[in-house]
Amino acid sequence: VTYLNRVAESLTGWSHQDALEQPLDAVFRIINEDTRRPVESPATRALRQGIVVGLANHTLLVGKDGVERPIDDSAAPIRDDNGVVSGCVLIFRDVSERRQWEKREAARMLSARLLASIVESSDDAIISKTLDGVIQSWNAAAERLFGYTSSEAIGRHISLVIPPDRIAEEDHIIATLKAGTRIEHFETERMRKDGQRILVSLTVSPIKDDD
Repeated sequence: VTYLNRVAESLTGWSHQDALEQPLDAVFRIINEDTRRPVESPATRALRQGIVVGLANHTLLVGKDGVERPIDDSAAPIRDDNGVVSGCVLIFRDVSERRQWEKREAARMLSARLLASIVESSDDAIISKTLDGVIQSWNAAAERLFGYTSSEAIGRHISLVIPPDRIAEEDHIIATLKAGTRIEHFETERMRKDGQRILVSLTVSPIKDDD
């Protein structure tokens, strides 16, 4: 090590003075977040091959004080006047906030996939719609109950399965949903694709965004 800037000092825990002449692996200790095994420094490869090298994902920098930080980095070779590699510059940044966001998004996606699996495998017909009554999702049980495939139902108004003399119920349902209130076991009639009327018990729940 011949130079550290202030950010590098902060992230590694080494002062510029203490790091001078130290082996890079002693100052810049990196491990894989999942396996916990040491990771080869991109600087080593940049020096060996004379190319710009980026760091693999899920790499942690272990500071002098033992604090671990997810980082992004790259190394670029330094060449002298004759084009010979004489050193390299290692650039790295703390990506803790981005990694936390990625983990939250991954957890959210896992929850969404789990919920989708539950919905799709349910024996109950489960339908989602906009506040304007446009159908957005239609599970396999809804296909069996009403006779419409998901491709036939999605994008159409929910009145598709409501008997003409029951249309007024939808206004009541929408008003209740807009108020953020759940409708529990509302017994009514709905209509299959073949025109057959069926008795159903509806539970209608509002979906709320972050606000």
